[in-house]
Amino acid sequence: MKIWMDRERSRAICPSCERKTEVVFQRREVTLSAPPVTAEDVLVAVCVECEGIAMVPHQSTPKLREAIQKPKETLNVRVPGHLEDVLYLLVDRVAHGWKNGKAPVLKYLLHEFGDNPEYARRVREHLDDDLAQGPADQDVSVRVPTYILVAVDQMAEMVGIANRSEVVRGVLASAKEDVLEERDPEFASSIQRAIAAVA
Repeated sequence: MKIWMDRERSRAICPSCERKTEVVFQRREVTLSAPPVTAEDVLVAVCVECEGIAMVPHQSTPKLREAIQKPKETLNVRVPGHLEDVLYLLVDRVAHGWKNGKAPVLKYLLHEFGDNPEYARRVREHLDDDLAQGPADQDVSVRVPTYILVAVDQMAEMVGIANRSEVVRGVLASAKEDVLEERDPEFASSIQRAIAAVA
């Protein structure tokens, strides 16, 4: 694998000029559109004719991925108090009461929802449970990487869930059955391993 250095020159197809041009490698701020994120000090190939970014070398991919995966948004939802209790019981069960365990447990559940259509459909079914009902009188707030929220929003639309508050209600109701009632020990074990890795 070629590792490019600052001020090295090469040739690449420039998307703005629509032809092969000379490029020079420089560190720049790169703004992505989906998800909307900006990464600073990224090595890119800059067209010497139009000064636009002609390409991003492979070696810069991890830096861009890190920018995408950084917690960028705070998820603020309101849930019934008994569902907040479920979240604390989940933390007690899978994170052994770790005082900062609420955020990683909820992030894991949201990631699973956004990544697993079968799980997302099960979450949708749990929205009809009595447990998912009740006045939303408790605030739940957690910083979540943008890429997870993008996946959550896409999956919610796909399975017919109206908003993020409903997603959180559903994942907590589902986790109560899967983890606390031990319907899915493998799922509980996977959460436990993920939380242990970040504790």
